[in-house]
Amino acid sequence: MTALDRDTATLHLTPRVGSAPDCRSRSIGPTHASMRVWAERVLSTLAQSYDGAPLTLVFKGTVLPRPRALHALLQQAPAVVATWRGACRFILGRTQAVRGALEGWDLDEVAGRLAQAGDVARLELREDEATSEPLTPVGRLVLGDKARTLDVLSELHGPWRICQPLVVRGEEWARDRDDVLQRVRERFGSERVVVRSSCSAEDAWSASNAGRFLSVLDVDAGDAEALCGAISDVFGSYGPGAAAEKVFLQSYVYPVSESGVLMARHPETLASYWVVASDVHSGRTDQITSGALEKPSSAYVEHGVPKGLLPDSLRRVVTVGRELVKLIGVEALDIEFAMAGGHFHLFQVRPIAKGASLPEGSEVHRARLLAEACTAHQALLRPRSPVVGEGPVYSTMTDWNPAEMIGRRPLPLARSLYGGLITDRTWAEQRAGYGYRDLRGVPLLRDFAGHAYVDVRASLNSFIPAVTPSHVAEALVSHQLARLAESPELHDKVEFEIADTCASLGLRERLRRHYGASVDAQELDALTAALRNLTLNGLRDLPAWLAQVERLRAHPFAPGFEGGLGPVLARLRELGTLPFAHLARTAFMVTALLKSFVREGVLDASEQREVLQRIRTVAGQLQADALRVRRGALGLEALVAEFGHLRPGTYDIRMPRYGADPERYFGPLISGAEEPPRDAAPLSRDLLERLDAGLQGAGLALTSDAFLGHLGAAIAGREYGKHVFTKTLSGVLEHLAAWGEPLGLSRDDLAHLSLEQVEAALGLPPAEARRWCRDAVDEAREHAAAVNLIELPDILVRTSHLLFHVSSGEQPLFVTQACVRAPVLVANGLPDPEHVRGAIVLLERADPGYDGLLALGVAGIVTAYGGANSHMAVRCTELQLPAAIGVGREQFRRLSGGRVMTLDCGGRRLIHE
Repeated sequence: MTALDRDTATLHLTPRVGSAPDCRSRSIGPTHASMRVWAERVLSTLAQSYDGAPLTLVFKGTVLPRPRALHALLQQAPAVVATWRGACRFILGRTQAVRGALEGWDLDEVAGRLAQAGDVARLELREDEATSEPLTPVGRLVLGDKARTLDVLSELHGPWRICQPLVVRGEEWARDRDDVLQRVRERFGSERVVVRSSCSAEDAWSASNAGRFLSVLDVDAGDAEALCGAISDVFGSYGPGAAAEKVFLQSYVYPVSESGVLMARHPETLASYWVVASDVHSGRTDQITSGALEKPSSAYVEHGVPKGLLPDSLRRVVTVGRELVKLIGVEALDIEFAMAGGHFHLFQVRPIAKGASLPEGSEVHRARLLAEACTAHQALLRPRSPVVGEGPVYSTMTDWNPAEMIGRRPLPLARSLYGGLITDRTWAEQRAGYGYRDLRGVPLLRDFAGHAYVDVRASLNSFIPAVTPSHVAEALVSHQLARLAESPELHDKVEFEIADTCASLGLRERLRRHYGASVDAQELDALTAALRNLTLNGLRDLPAWLAQVERLRAHPFAPGFEGGLGPVLARLRELGTLPFAHLARTAFMVTALLKSFVREGVLDASEQREVLQRIRTVAGQLQADALRVRRGALGLEALVAEFGHLRPGTYDIRMPRYGADPERYFGPLISGAEEPPRDAAPLSRDLLERLDAGLQGAGLALTSDAFLGHLGAAIAGREYGKHVFTKTLSGVLEHLAAWGEPLGLSRDDLAHLSLEQVEAALGLPPAEARRWCRDAVDEAREHAAAVNLIELPDILVRTSHLLFHVSSGEQPLFVTQACVRAPVLVANGLPDPEHVRGAIVLLERADPGYDGLLALGVAGIVTAYGGANSHMAVRCTELQLPAAIGVGREQFRRLSGGRVMTLDCGGRRLIHE
């Protein structure tokens, strides 16, 4: 092998008129693949100017493609030798002139031979055009500051358009503004232009500084004053040293049908996704990049998904992304674009500034998990008795809301605890006992690629009265699933917007409107009567289930696992989660009935709030007790004994309990405790009379006083039941932590073990248990690393959604009518109390462990997950704390990036700055 073969690659190009270039190569190995792509594009561009004359490119190391500069030099000589610090980097020339010099020589010697023959023009590469490192990826050369990158890409062909940038350097702007403005007028005339930043501190490989510097859209190039102001403002945003920087101007692209940002890898994990955030409504090009869009839409597309499966607009964006990755040789790209006049416009291409790399082998593991998830989903398409209904739907926020309680990607201990205590058996046992269809033996949760989903089809089956014939049940469930598939944004509001699960005002008319075409009137009347009976029976049994909770409160947890975990968890299920499930169902029914009065015009929304605000739950008790401690009427020990078990993440052993550090968690609560609001004036006689009329219209033999009593008892009872059973659960978790400590198992280790694995380890000698658990934890960590690279939707309708999906903004529940503007605090776990006061706190999910947070003077609460009947919604309503509950994953991510936000509950708006 010659030195030329070892160190260089040669491409020959002989273009044919009216056809694509014919590229042939020699001596290009796999390590030169990205260079070959680049070289083919450069030669293709140059060839168009040479009327079919064959060209040869020989390269070693790295070069910056500048076809126009090369074209000019080729006018002077048949070959160009480009050097960097005296060393030859590439030779480009007409084949006749170059070929004879190539044989048997290395690149520097070939350059010397050509120079001696007088057939060469020399090009010394500048410092920003080449490096001394051999075979640096082409992307290191193409991707520079914003203006240079666009200038380079504009000279290459692809399925995009780039408005040629006009660069203005800081020193020339400071020296002679009139000359710059004249150049702009000559170039753009009276066009509308955009003045964009191109600072050396942005778009770097280690940090993007995205959005740090100003760009000004839609400037009249013929208006010298406006143009001068825009250019000065952009330079001014750089701060000191602006004279050494530059800005650039381009034609302003408008009107646009779509604009957005394409990430060629997942921006947080670098997993193999095309991530497209797009705006198809505003007609502007800056709504996504500025974060101003209230309900952004984001698409996640697996790299391997066939283009034919994608919608047209998404397919076009992904196609451009694939072309750019292939051309530049860099997989992690951040691409800003817009569609206008049927053309795809590129505004920016830069590397994703991410220092971390993917764990070794994680992508292979991830691909296997996705393949297994697709197979599992296909196997579940057809219902299995006793489940009926066509078209399964899976959701992270329906029914028992796993995303809110254990997270979208739960670790084994939390997942198996939630299953063992609630979603494997308890959920169905409670509903069968209530009088609904018996689904015992059917799991409510299904796992796809490590993500926990509620089986919505099973859930909807479980809300149909047991006396309903199977053919009616099938018609109801199929219709409800179809409605949810058409309106997936309702997946966290299924029991309010999709299914009728209890008596309510206007129930008969609503059932006939939705199901009259497939179910006869007599059967719908029977369904109405059955739901009414279920409601009355649930209210009647309320005291009995509260009594069960008191039995657990009397003996919450006796430490010791001598008989294994089974008996402890069985007692917790019998006296804790099963009664809680009954109380939660009753609380939902009375809340749904109250909402129906608003929907049908019996009450207005303010009167509904007035009714709910009167209900006192354990959250109010925590505040009252804190005040008693401050006044010396109650000891701190008593407060810790009652509320010290709370933790942010009820099922997460990793999260500390309040009682682990009473001074830290209870101290600010006590010092800031205030007098609770006095009891409000009695409800008006007019309101009570309208409630009486509503209850009569719903076919319920209840007075308004009885209904309000049931409403308060059910909602307060649900929160109390949750408070009691979580105290026992917290004790179990602490005892597990104590068991694991002498074995060298941290809380994080234990979180990666399932209940079944812990039960098995309990029966082993300590040394063997340690080894066995360590192996299981290592395997679980590897699995979790792969799961964290998978992006699945919150609602899963088709198998293809496992490979690509589009998520849109959720419709959150706003609590109160207040409007507050405050700093943003993103809390992962319980935040430091000192930083909470006066902030709008963002919580991905919020359970009882955050009760203390609400009393620390927060300005407002925003959660990614949660619904109208969720724990946090009840707490914020009681305390009249401004909140947006359940904003959705995408909007939560957007809001988390801001420093200050406005929570406008009355206007139903969330604005981040």
